[in-house]
Amino acid sequence: MLRAYQALLLIGLPGSGKSTQGKILGALPGIHYWEAGEALRAIDPDSNIGRVIHHHISRGELIPDELAVALCLDDLKARVTAGAYHPATDLLVLDGIPRTVRQAALLDAQVAVIKILHLVCSDVEPVVQRLRQRAAEQGRADDAEERVIRHRLELYQRVTARLLAYYPAECIATIAALRSPAEVLDQILHVLIPLLNRRRARPADEL
Repeated sequence: MLRAYQALLLIGLPGSGKSTQGKILGALPGIHYWEAGEALRAIDPDSNIGRVIHHHISRGELIPDELAVALCLDDLKARVTAGAYHPATDLLVLDGIPRTVRQAALLDAQVAVIKILHLVCSDVEPVVQRLRQRAAEQGRADDAEERVIRHRLELYQRVTARLLAYYPAECIATIAALRSPAEVLDQILHVLIPLLNRRRARPADEL
């Protein structure tokens, strides 16, 4: 089945460093980075959809699956139309979607997942501190209260972690996320560079 987008997924606990690494990767030629949180925060908070989104994320909850996937695909289409993203040549890096098995199934029709970077945190306390610091620096509502933070972490373990069983084990690369950002990036590049080399070697009509 020919699908519109070839993608690499960043999966890990909130605060595991997905956005830090994603932004670095997005600066590399041949990679287009898409972050769910950034896309959601760009939506007018006074619109009907914006109010639905705020209702969920301020409580550390996930937004409805169909809405999350529709917003993602609509935004990707807009980026293609604007010339910011070229699916034939750019590897898409998705951060923050899918977050449920249902979202993954909905994305399957248009997104071919070729690799998953699983950012593993063996201790959640450094993650809690990262999120509290991010709240102070960025004013993030979903990181503002420790109660909400811990609810998000629990929700990840209960819901999002199931994605690791949805995708084939051979597609998943384990990344030790509590190392320094440079060391995390080094691990990721060892996985990513062969993927990019293979894509460059293939004819455009096979991508």
